[in-house]
Amino acid sequence: MLTVTSPHNPTIKLIRSLAEKKHRQETGLFVAEGEQVLERAKAERWEPRYLLTTGHIGPWGKAEIVRVDERIMGQVSAQKNPPAVIGVFRQKWADRLVPEGTWVALEDMRDPGNLGTIIRTADAAGAAGVILAGQSCDPYSPDCVRATMGSIFGVPLVRMDQKDFLDICRAWPGESVGTHLKAAESYRRPYARPTLLVMGSEGRGLSEEAAAACSTLVRIPMKGGAESLNVAVATALVLFEAQRL
Repeated sequence: MLTVTSPHNPTIKLIRSLAEKKHRQETGLFVAEGEQVLERAKAERWEPRYLLTTGHIGPWGKAEIVRVDERIMGQVSAQKNPPAVIGVFRQKWADRLVPEGTWVALEDMRDPGNLGTIIRTADAAGAAGVILAGQSCDPYSPDCVRATMGSIFGVPLVRMDQKDFLDICRAWPGESVGTHLKAAESYRRPYARPTLLVMGSEGRGLSEEAAAACSTLVRIPMKGGAESLNVAVATALVLFEAQRL
């Protein structure tokens, strides 16, 4: 175990730089914080490149283990209360999409907190994976990873441009279901398998192009005065309904 006492150490500087998107893109790495989150990573057989700890930690594959004091951990951590352990991992993207079970497709998702919550919900509901279409925010940003509570390690992620996304919606072999405020049908219904649940962005909702590409449109009835639901809440409602046997 290497002990580091200087914030200018190259490894510490590398890990700190991963708070910025450009460095995550350049290196293909990301940071995950906390013992519970790293336990999920181990359970899913993710191999860390670095492990930062303020105490002692057992060997973990070929990871370089670095011991630091609480001062340095506080400088590296994105949390107000720094954890005892931080891991640095290589990003993973699924290289192919198998249309089985239920997939969640997100169009132009911009808020990392919402995205992280949706990934966590997809994990809890047993979804096959999450598609990030168009101009999505980075799922490996600190805010998103933290919101997933470890589910980032358990949910396959696929990214694609808008054209490929629309093609997938049109050619989906089961049912591609988009949520839309003007839909006539309620989300409380049977869903044909495999199911593609298509959710729009936080601001504008589902684009007209994506809505037209879906085989079915549904809405979530609302009795109060709110114009719409938070996209993470809406996704949870529809996803658990689609997964209900």
